[in-house]
This record gives sequence, C-alpha cells and structure tokens, in this order.
Amino acid sequence: MKRPTFWIISLLFFGIALMDSVSNASQGQAFFYINSPSQIFQTTIWYTIFGIVAAAAFVAETFVRDTNYVMEELIFSTPIRKWNYLGLRFFAAVGMTLLAFSGYLPGTIIGTLMPGLNPYALGPFRPDAYFFSYFFFVIPNLFIASALAFLLASCTRNLAITYAGAIVLVMLYLASLMMVGMEVINFNQYRFWAMLDPFGFHAFEETRLGWTVYQHNTLMPNLTGTLLLNRFLWIIVAFVAWGFSYQTYSLKMIKRSPKRGSVGRLGEGETGRGGDWERGRLGDWETGRLGDWERGRGGDSSGFGTIFRQWCDRSLFEIRWILQGRAFLLLTAFGLITLVMTALGTRSFNYSTPSTDLLIHAANVYFEYILFAIIVLYGAELMWRDRQLRIQDVMDATPISNGVLLFSKLTALFIMISLNLLLAMAVMIPYQALNGYYDFEIPLYFQMLFVEHGPYFYLIAVLSLFTQVITRHKYAGMALAIAIALSKIPLDAFGLYHNLYRFPSTNDIEYSLMNGYGNLLTGHLWYTLYWGIVGAILMAIAYIIWPRGTTNKSWGKAWKQANSAIKGTLFALIALFAGVGSWIGYNTMVVNPYQPPGKEETAAEIEKQFNKYENLPMPVVTDTDVKVDLFPEQGYFIAKGAYRLENRTKTPIKQIHLLTFINLNLEEVNYPGAKLKEAHPEWGYYIYSLDRPLMPGESETLEFTTKTKPSKGFRNQVDSDDVYMVYPNDVVGNGTNLHSPFILPFIGYTKMVEHKKAWLRDKLELPPLEERMRSFDDPMGLSQALTVSHLGWGEVDITVSTSSDQQIVTSGTLLKQWQEGDRNYFQYKLTAPDRSKFTLFSGRYGVHKNNDYRVPIEIYYHPQHEENVELMAQQVGKALEFYEKTFGPYPFEQVRVVEFVYYDGMVFSDRGTIGIPEVLVWKNEAQGLGEENIIDWLTYLLAYAWWEDQMIIADVSGSMTIREALSAYASSLYQRSRRTPEMQELAKKQQMRNFFRQLGKLDFQEPALIEVYNELAIARYKGGMVLELIEDLIGKEALLTAIKEFLAAYRYQNPPYATVMDLQAAIISQSPPEYRETIKELFAEVITYQVGLTDAAYESLPDGKFKITLEIEAQKRYTRELGRQEITELDIPLTIALSDEAGNTIYRKKHDISQQKATLELIVDQLPTNATVDPDYVLPSAFVQDNVKRLQEKKPES
Repeated sequence: MKRPTFWIISLLFFGIALMDSVSNASQGQAFFYINSPSQIFQTTIWYTIFGIVAAAAFVAETFVRDTNYVMEELIFSTPIRKWNYLGLRFFAAVGMTLLAFSGYLPGTIIGTLMPGLNPYALGPFRPDAYFFSYFFFVIPNLFIASALAFLLASCTRNLAITYAGAIVLVMLYLASLMMVGMEVINFNQYRFWAMLDPFGFHAFEETRLGWTVYQHNTLMPNLTGTLLLNRFLWIIVAFVAWGFSYQTYSLKMIKRSPKRGSVGRLGEGETGRGGDWERGRLGDWETGRLGDWERGRGGDSSGFGTIFRQWCDRSLFEIRWILQGRAFLLLTAFGLITLVMTALGTRSFNYSTPSTDLLIHAANVYFEYILFAIIVLYGAELMWRDRQLRIQDVMDATPISNGVLLFSKLTALFIMISLNLLLAMAVMIPYQALNGYYDFEIPLYFQMLFVEHGPYFYLIAVLSLFTQVITRHKYAGMALAIAIALSKIPLDAFGLYHNLYRFPSTNDIEYSLMNGYGNLLTGHLWYTLYWGIVGAILMAIAYIIWPRGTTNKSWGKAWKQANSAIKGTLFALIALFAGVGSWIGYNTMVVNPYQPPGKEETAAEIEKQFNKYENLPMPVVTDTDVKVDLFPEQGYFIAKGAYRLENRTKTPIKQIHLLTFINLNLEEVNYPGAKLKEAHPEWGYYIYSLDRPLMPGESETLEFTTKTKPSKGFRNQVDSDDVYMVYPNDVVGNGTNLHSPFILPFIGYTKMVEHKKAWLRDKLELPPLEERMRSFDDPMGLSQALTVSHLGWGEVDITVSTSSDQQIVTSGTLLKQWQEGDRNYFQYKLTAPDRSKFTLFSGRYGVHKNNDYRVPIEIYYHPQHEENVELMAQQVGKALEFYEKTFGPYPFEQVRVVEFVYYDGMVFSDRGTIGIPEVLVWKNEAQGLGEENIIDWLTYLLAYAWWEDQMIIADVSGSMTIREALSAYASSLYQRSRRTPEMQELAKKQQMRNFFRQLGKLDFQEPALIEVYNELAIARYKGGMVLELIEDLIGKEALLTAIKEFLAAYRYQNPPYATVMDLQAAIISQSPPEYRETIKELFAEVITYQVGLTDAAYESLPDGKFKITLEIEAQKRYTRELGRQEITELDIPLTIALSDEAGNTIYRKKHDISQQKATLELIVDQLPTNATVDPDYVLPSAFVQDNVKRLQEKKPES
C-alpha cells in the first residue's frame, strides 16, 4: 500500500465511479434508479472490465519485478518455499487488486449523495445489491484476470504479454457481445455465447430480459441458471490456470541462448529484464551500433539530415520492437478472431447484408475498447522500456535529440494504430466476399477508418505519451490518459457540450448510404485539425520537458534550456490553435447557434407558453395547394402554399394561431383582414387577429410561405445532447424526405407537443398532467384528427421542383412532369377524400415497376440497393391481393415504395406511398428472418391504406392503437397465410422476445391499449398480440367481421371521429358472452401471461396407449404503475399440443387451467416426443423458453 500505484488505481476507480454516478443521476434518465440492484450489478460488471488492468498491474509486476531488477538469483539461492514465493505473493497481489478496485464503492455511493441530482433517478440504498454484486462479479472477475496474469507472467516474465492477455479477456467479452446480437438478439445461441463471456455480463443480462422499470428498481437478479454456470465455469478456468502455473513454475533460473550482440544479463533474452523487449533487436543498439545512431553515423548530430536519419532508424527500431513482440502477435491473433466474430455479429443489425458501412460501424465497437487499451498500454511501455532495461542513462548521455526519442515512439504508435485499422479491412473484405457481397467500396473503408474514426485513436496515442512525460509515473500517466478520455461523462452531466474543450472529440457524424456524409464532414474535419494542433502542442511541451538524466528538472528550468526553434514552433502552434479555434467558434456560435433549443426543450416551452390556447376554436384545413422548391446542393427549401380554412365549430373564430415545426421559418402570411398580434419565432408560434371573425360554416383562404435556411458553415454536434444532427425538415444532397407537418404550418395549439413522462416533465419544470390525453367523450378531441388536429378530409395539389438529376416522389396522381433550366418539376394531385398530409421524397432513384397485379407497384430505390426490389414488389402485390380479399378494395391508383436517408428514424405511409429509410429492408438478407423482416415492414405499412387513409381517428386517449394494432394484425394475417408452421413459430418467438426486451427499457409507465398516446411500439406490437389472442378466443371470422364493420362505419366519415372504444365495441358485438369481459380487460389493463412446462413425462399403458403427465405453470399478470406485477390464475383456456419427432401433431386441445401450478394427465394412442403449451404463442409473454418440453419416460415408483 506504500506504492503510488495502489493509490493511483484506487483514486482512478473512485473518480470514475463518482463521475459516472453524478452524470447519470444529474441527467435523470427516466424512472430507472441509478442505485437500483439491476443498475448496481450492471455498472459493477462494467467496472471490472477496466479492473483487469489493475489485476495485471499488481499480479504481473509482483512476479516480473524480480526478473527486471535481477533479484531472481538472490531469491532462488535462499531456502524459500514455493508456496511462500508463489502462493502467498499471488493471493496478496489479488487482495491488493481487490482493495484498490474497491475504490469504486465509495465513489458510487458518494455520487448518489451529491446535491442537485434528479430525484427520479435515485432509489433507496441497497447494501444487499452492493454485497452480492461484489461477491458474484468483482471477486470472480478480478480473480480470473489475476490467474491469467499469473499464468502469463510466470511463463514469460513479460509485462507486455501479461497486459495483452488481459486485453484478450475483453476481446472475448466483445466477441460474445456481437454474437449474442446488438439490435436483434440471437436467442437460439444466447446461452452458448453467454457462457464464453468471462465477465458474466450476458449471463446476467439473461436474468433481466423483459423486466419492467419496477422490477429493475427493486428485484435482485436471479443468481442461478446460466449466470451461476458462467461463474462456475470461469472460476474453474481460473483455478486451472493458476494451478498449472504453480505446478510448472520452477524456482530455478531459466537459461536462454545469448542473442547476437547482447551484453551480459541481457543476453538471456526474453526472460531478462523485460523479456519481450529484447525481441526488438535490443542487442544491436546496446553495442557499437548504438553509438552510430546517436552520433548520426559520424556526422553533425544537429543537422536536419542527421536528425531525419536518426528518426527513421529509431522509428524503425520502435516499430520492430512492437511488431516482433509476442504481445503484439498475441493481440493480433485474437484481434483477428474477434473481428471475424464482429463481422458475423453484424446480422443482428436488422438482418443486414455485410455492407462496408455496417461492418466498420461494428468494428468500431471493437476499436473503442481494444484499440484504446492497446494504445494506452503501449504508450506506457514505450516510455518505460529503457528505464526497465537500465539503459536510460546511456541513452540520456548521447547527443540524440529529444525530438527523435519522442517522435519515434509516436511514429511507432501511429503505425501500430494504422495496422490495426488495416487489420479490420483484411478481415471484413474476405468476409464480404465469402458472403457473396462484392461491392467492397475500398475508398469508403479508408474514409471511415482513417478519416471518421482514425483521428480519435491517433490523438489518444499523443495523449498517452504526453501523460507519461508530465507525470513521470507509468500508472499515473495511464490513469490520467484514461481520465481525460472519459472526461465527457462529467461534461455531459453539467451540460457542457462544445467540442472545443472535449478532448479529443470531433463532431458526431453519420454516414448515409444515399447521401454519404453530406455536409456533416466539414465540421468533423475542422475539429480534427483543431485537435491535431492541440496534439502538436502537447508533443512540443513533451519535447521541452522530456526527462533526461537522473534528476527531474522543473518545467521552468526546462523552458529556459529549450532552444529558440522549439519555442518558436510552440508559439506558432498556439497561434494556429487560437486561429482555428476562433474559426470553429465563429461557425458554431455566431453563424450557427451553439446550443439551439432541443426537441424536449422546444416542446416544453410551447406547452408552457401556449397551452392556455388549447380549447380556443380553430378552423380546419379542407384543401391544400402548395408549391415547394427543393435545393439539395444548398440544403434548403421554400414552400408557398394556400390552405382553405373552414369553421366547423359553433362559435365565431376571432383569431388564427399558427405553429411551425422546429427549424422552420414562417416568412409570410396573407389572410383577408388578419393582423399579426404576437410572434414567437424562437418557438414557432404566431397569433393573428381577424378584423372580421370567421363565422360557423364559412371558409376562407390562408396563404403562407415557409422555408428553411441554406446550410452555412457547420454546427457543433455531439451525440449526448437533445439537438437534431439533421432536422426532419432539412434538405439533404440525396434522399430527402419532407413530411408535410414538418414543412407547412399547423393551425392552432396541438397536444402532440406535450411531454407525457412524469420524470421528464419534472426535469423541464412542467406541472403534472391532469390527463395524458383527452377522454373518449371529449367533444374537441372527437372533432380533431390524431397527430394532425388541423386537417380534415379534402384535396391537395402539390407542385415540387428539385435538381435536374433528381426526381420527386409523393402521394397522389402524377399529373405532369417537366424541366425548366436545370430544375425538374413534378405536379401531383391528391383527390378528395384525402387526409391532406403527404411526404415529399427527392433523390437520384432507380425505378422498378411491377404491373402483374391489379394495382401498379413502383419501387424507388438507391441504385446500389437493387437486390431486394423484385422481392419487395412481389410481396407488396401478394399482400395487396390478400388485403383486398380480407378488408375490401384498395382505394388508390398505385403503390409506391420509396427509399430515403436515415437520420430521424421515421417511416411513412401516406395514401399508398410508403417511405422506408435506407437501413431497413433495402439491404436485408433476402432469406430466413431477414426476408421475414422485409415482408413485416412492407405489409405493416401497406395496411395503413385501410386504417390510416380511409378513416380519421380522434385526438383522444388510445386512438393510436387503432391504426397500429390493426396494421400489425393485418400483417400477421398475411404472414401466417404464407409461412410454414416452423417459420411462424420462429418468427413469433423472435417477435415476442424482441418486444419484451424493448419493453424492459421503457422510460415511462406502460399504458393500456385504451391509454396509448404516441407509444408506437406498444400500440403496434402489444396491440397486434392482443388482437391475435382475441382471434384465438372468438375465432378469425368473428374478429374479421367486427373489424370490417368498424371500418365501414367510419370510412371517410366527418366528426365525431373513431376511437379505440368504438373498435372494442365492434369486437365485443361479435364475441361470445363468456369472453366479453376478458376482451374489455385486454384493452383496459396491462396484461401479460407466464405459461410453461416444468415437467413432461410419459408411461406406457397395458392397452398400448400412453399416459402423458404434464406439470404446467399458468399465470396471468397485471402490470401496475412502473411495472409492479400482480399474479393471478389463468382465466382463459390454454392450448396443449403433443407432437412426434417429425413435428406432426398427435394431440391438440384447449384446457381450462384453474391453478397457477397444475398437473394435467392425458391418454393418447401414439407416443409423442414433445409437449407444448400455447403452441401458437398467442399469449403475450416475456418468457417463452419453457413452452416446449421433451417428454421423458416416467420411472416406476420403487
């Protein structure tokens, strides 16, 4: 404990935990307690990943130190017992590792006690969670790392290889992470890959998949099953590694043959004072050749040519030392394996084909952990190697320049980084070829690796060397480098988002398949230059204060001794730094606002200031005529339009309120007798008073001009603030999508701006909501459309212009297309009755047309994404035929599917024009679950033509359920009509698991279906599941009859509009009396089920039949508040099925299971092999792994 290393590591983990706790609690992400048992376990595991460095430092140095300081001869000459030398020292080192790492505990706890934290983020103190997380993860994980460090240190006497082994453990974690799946979980192989995770994170994650907020905040993880097996497996591996090392360790000097040119003790090679370091031909420069290098081969040691040659020679030596070392070879070998698994894991990103952008995105997950650790490690080892080898004084006595010594090490780090980045290419390109993907995009590889991601790692290399120089301590330098690299955590907590002080952050950018980097790259390059200059300044300072000799000179003395050239260079760099920084500041704080109001803040201010106008009568838009000019090269548009407004209220309208979306400017408004009363451009709210009120039943025309500003300069962009990277109404170079509510003004205040999450309202200083949404019988809500309350049935005339190389696609009939100058023009007509909303798409499209079906199908796609368009057109056509037979005629003249850039994460379906972003379906694998995902998206959005375009749903509680649940159910019907039973089971299980995994991350109270506001995932997936369950109860025909009657009743109807209660009533009217209350409850309550088989056995009967005994778990669960569950017995029949080895059904019947745990006995004629409960997976359940069980022969009782 007297060594500084112990206190440095303790303070590092204390600081990391403190900053992490304060940051998370300050931001207050929802109702998830940062000190809940679930979160304590999670962060503890993550900290142990960093803790392996501490384990390697304490354990490895304990055993390598004797070799480095030539103490082995003395120690081994004494009658010391092997246990005393190895066993006691090892466990003492493990104890010191645990003690130093335990600094995270007071850091975490004190962090939760700091003032000014979000109360929603803090729960009660849970000492049991800290204790069990320490016992189950800290002790085992650090013991595993220590045992591996002992194995490598005892076998190699080499610190570098020991650290490399620690990094290999992280590689195993990342490999399991990618194989388990980043976005789409690989549930079929989850447990296998979870067992290979040495830190136990994925095994722990399995225990809480599908947990609610309440369960996350209150429950301890179930420390059994896969988690317990994982812990046992890796503890056994650790003991085996330690036992092997102990048994094979010899208390004798290991003799190696001397290397050419080596001197004395160093001749013993890899076991002598640094071991692996000698692999870099240290012997060569410890003799005569050293003198040649340092003297510039006899020439003037201060001449440029001499210095350049010295730098080249020295750099080559440092590079050889790294590349020929066994540590680097070990890291490279395991890096190859990890990158291969990373490539294999990219399928989890929406079942995508291995495109270059996706592979690099996945590889960067590897780089952020592994390459960062390698850089910090090698930066320290390069600086301390000579001192460990006792040749530092020899080096200092030579006339070689500080710059040569410093920049040769930096050059070696840069080469190492470049080789790691190229290693990714060497893995990813063959992987693409083996998977039949030959569009390698080599320039994109270099752009993403070396321009987008590379600068960060090169700057970390600079930081690593600089911190070693200024601290004069190996582990202090490493700790400082890590602390600076992680400094954005506390900066985020305090709302400090400018990249000018977030070393080494550049602008957050995103590569688009259609649009490339667009104008996002400009800011990134300027910040790269800015931080590059900072890196040069750090290197200049390191040059000046470079330690030489046996004494540490002060910075002041070092400055005085520095030559004028380096001082002048430093001043020039500082001036350049100031100039580039000023230019960045000018662009990000003058030309563009530094921190413009974000999405949450803008919505909150609109509510605070204008909610008082909610019930003010406003006219409805019946017809729209708009002309839009898009300028993709300049990044803006101008829209000139006219609304036909009608007063459908019973009172005169004396004011018209206009509301514009964020980033949209309202330039001009013309209305007879209207005067601007109030203007709030920062929030997009304008109030006009009318000289003559608009009387009930009257109509008038409102003309307006809206626009966005051309792109100028660049903005400051980080991924942790609330500001859009690209606004939804921004025009981009290729693949623009502009939804009409984002580019045209709203009429009146809309409740859509109101935040529904209690924690977020508190954070934004909003009062508690009296109601989430209007009640089902609210007159105003029934008279307004959901999400677009100002629109009614009408006609839309759209004329749009764009660049000469692009075309416009939108809803309606294309009346005319022409060209004027260098502009393309398109005129579309949306005839009444129309919802009066649309989306404009502009891009350089390839077009695929299919006329094999009653309605023409057009696919507009990025030319590089043509592989799936034929499949898409065929499935749209088949689904269209199915929907027409099931729900009635398709009301439009064509179906269009359009690709656009993915920035805002939205999909669109307006009047038969479906917009799907570039990352979905377009580059999916067209087989297996990839093909199913394509069809799911297409059929779900196609169904909007019935549930969105043929009816208006009211702006009241639960209305979103109508569109989303019915569209999901329609998609499910079509999918079941074409899938094999095996594929249906696989897809259904995957959907169920994905939904409940997503549900477990919700940051709000889960609403019932009649309370849904804009929670699309719940309305779509849970709503679809509930309708499938209702179908199972009352039959498909009865449910379809109810749905068609509901559609007929509200098709193209004026107010009052449809509500979810109307849909529920239609279903109940077709349901048997015994299920009506159940159906009401499914809509009104948050209900899930837990069914499964705990045992399944058979026994042969004398008459040749078989008796099947099933132990069944059957629960109905009500979810209250934030996820507290009330468990009751099942009140609906449960389907039981028996099947043979080939999957043929032997028995299938519904049974009433009246107990939560029940025994069911069946007699069948044929011996089954599998028993299944809920074989169609119609019961919404977070856990479906126990639905199927293989039958075992029942042994007779003795």
